[in-house]
Amino acid sequence: MLKFIKHLLFFVIAIVLQTTLASWIGIYGQEPDFVLIFIVVMALSHGPVSGMLWGFFAGFSEDIFATVDWLGAQTLAFTCVGFGVGQLEEKFLRLNLATKVTLLGLAFMLNDLIYYIAIGVEREKVLPLFLGHTLPECFYTLLFGVICFLLLNRFDRVTHRNV
Repeated sequence: MLKFIKHLLFFVIAIVLQTTLASWIGIYGQEPDFVLIFIVVMALSHGPVSGMLWGFFAGFSEDIFATVDWLGAQTLAFTCVGFGVGQLEEKFLRLNLATKVTLLGLAFMLNDLIYYIAIGVEREKVLPLFLGHTLPECFYTLLFGVICFLLLNRFDRVTHRNV
């Protein structure tokens, strides 16, 4: 139960960062996706079921408060990404920082691609959206992902040293 409360607290922090800090530090309308970072971290740490469940919960939370007509698109995208990334769970495979960051980037692009398909973006508009929106936000998210992965790695070493 304590583990769930800790994860819920991290989720709330990700949502707060996404709804407040992300817009403040946005560059030309491009913002990092703290919620996706959270989903990738949960999926890598706890596997596909955890990634999928947190992805569903995060996506549903974003869909409820979104100002769009296609309820469920972000839920679908985050759930698929959480499950897919969770297949590379760290219990079975030790991932270095570069691999984690690469997976975060691929997860971000897959998330946007699933989202574009779910909302019915026309084929000829996908590439301009991908180049003008997805790639810049992906790079920005990767920057904060590196920081999060480094902080979590340091936190893990400190807690294992104290045990």
